[in-house]
Amino acid sequence: MTNNGISTQDLLNASKVKGLILSLGAPNDLSGNLSLMAQERLNAVLNIYQYNTALQIACTGGIGKHFNETAHPHYYYSHLYLQKHGVPVSALATPVNSTNTIEDFTLSRELIYALSPAVLIIVTSDFHVERVKIIHGKFVNYPNTIFWGATTAVTDDVLHQLKQHEKKAIERLALPS
Repeated sequence: MTNNGISTQDLLNASKVKGLILSLGAPNDLSGNLSLMAQERLNAVLNIYQYNTALQIACTGGIGKHFNETAHPHYYYSHLYLQKHGVPVSALATPVNSTNTIEDFTLSRELIYALSPAVLIIVTSDFHVERVKIIHGKFVNYPNTIFWGATTAVTDDVLHQLKQHEKKAIERLALPS
């Protein structure tokens, strides 16, 4: 359920709901090839979009040492992937040239409120959802938001490392600024 009592399924089944998918970026390599994590997130976006082609999609991710050291921002590669899989350019909202999860929200806030979607669907990885909810609440706090965690296909050891990183990042968020 969203916070206004509309079920998630009703929102996704409504073929003409004015909405926005905010697709959070993930790493790509030096040639611009998307990591498995980035593809998992974008595949979740595609799965949502296929049921409601009235949705717009805003991709995040710029250039940064830990996730993208190419000449193009990460969202450029995300756009190419989505278009290759049938998403028209007209469905792509203004991208967000961010370098981390906090910037994903601080830099997308104006776009989100300007578009004023009936539903905001934030797509990230399953292990990342808890931190994303906290950051969204601190910096955007948009009503009618759905958090969608794409399944992360990694080994148990890698998943444990990712979850430990998230735990530490959440602890840092709780510290006074």
